[in-house]
Amino acid sequence: MITLVHSWKKFLSLGLEEDSFSFDWTARALLSGNKAPSEKTITARLISKSNGIWAADAGLKALEILSAEMGMPLQIKTFVRDGETLEVKKTICEWTGSASSVLVFERTFINLAAYCGGIATQTNALVKKSNSAGLKNAPRITGTRKTLPGYRELAIQSTLIGGAHPHRFNLSGGLLLKENHIAAAGSIAAAVANAKSVAPHLLKIEIEVKNITELKEAVSAGAEVIMLDNFSPDQVREAVKLKPSNVLFEVSGGINESNIDQYLIEGLDVISVGSITHSVKSIDLSLLV
Repeated sequence: MITLVHSWKKFLSLGLEEDSFSFDWTARALLSGNKAPSEKTITARLISKSNGIWAADAGLKALEILSAEMGMPLQIKTFVRDGETLEVKKTICEWTGSASSVLVFERTFINLAAYCGGIATQTNALVKKSNSAGLKNAPRITGTRKTLPGYRELAIQSTLIGGAHPHRFNLSGGLLLKENHIAAAGSIAAAVANAKSVAPHLLKIEIEVKNITELKEAVSAGAEVIMLDNFSPDQVREAVKLKPSNVLFEVSGGINESNIDQYLIEGLDVISVGSITHSVKSIDLSLLV
């Protein structure tokens, strides 16, 4: 939680800087001049305008810390926790503080919270489908590294809140040989052999394959995890018949809420879905004084 709060604080600060908050003429117009009300304490409610999953507890904590550091403290009362379901018109939290403090943080916080909530919501829909498929061993849903630079920690944490499992967080978190690595090495066998010669002993070696022939080569080469890249459901069924007990099978490529049902196949261990972080539909939030 500590590092996540730090990330949220960083992005909130960047958002304020990008908004040139020091020269918020709208806020100045409301709070300055002979006919303007004096600065006063107000309370605003953050409300959900769409169904979804909440995923911004760390953001609220970061908001409290940052607002205090800036001399514009907000007191926040929460009614929803990470992973809980949002319905339309549900009150998520209340902010109490000066009018200028509430107004300056409003848009930046909502943008980030809506993004994280969108990831958690999209992820949760896939996880529910996997868990309700009636399989003896339902495949785990994971995200990928398809995230905007700098946003990975927020994005990956949101997938976890949505119920998914982690994939490799960065290049040092796993050894994944993709088609370009195989091409550079010259063959699947050479790529796996090279990987084994340098890989830390705690990391599994995963390799991407495009067809059943390459799958057989990867098994023979000693790969520990095999990614079935853009396999059709029928190809996945054929592949799992060849699955050694000590090898994990992952499928990836174009899987989403509309077609995941076809890939919920016994013997498949992992379904990785890039769209839960690279094609996010944010949840709809509104802050009302």
